[in-house]
Amino acid sequence: MDNENNTNKTFNIYGEKFETLGEFKFYLSTGWNLGMQYKGVEYGIEGHNNSFDIWIYNKGDIANGLTLEETLDFEFDGVKLRDFITTDDVEILERHL
Repeated sequence: MDNENNTNKTFNIYGEKFETLGEFKFYLSTGWNLGMQYKGVEYGIEGHNNSFDIWIYNKGDIANGLTLEETLDFEFDGVKLRDFITTDDVEILERHL
């Protein structure tokens, strides 16, 4: 069962995949930054003070000042982040504070 609050779960902080949406939300909400590749494009997501920015590597920002829910609903090639972040369609390139 996916624990949305993740209060009793330990995560692999350098894992290559997010197992649940709750795990992904936990990482973003605690200040971790993310690099990922989806459909051949490399993206970055960075959070600061409960505000999130999304960019394409070597091209620049595509969204700024999003809430966590807006970030999860942001569409990459027509698909919401929340719908693909735990699938094999995305490759996690880096996670860091």
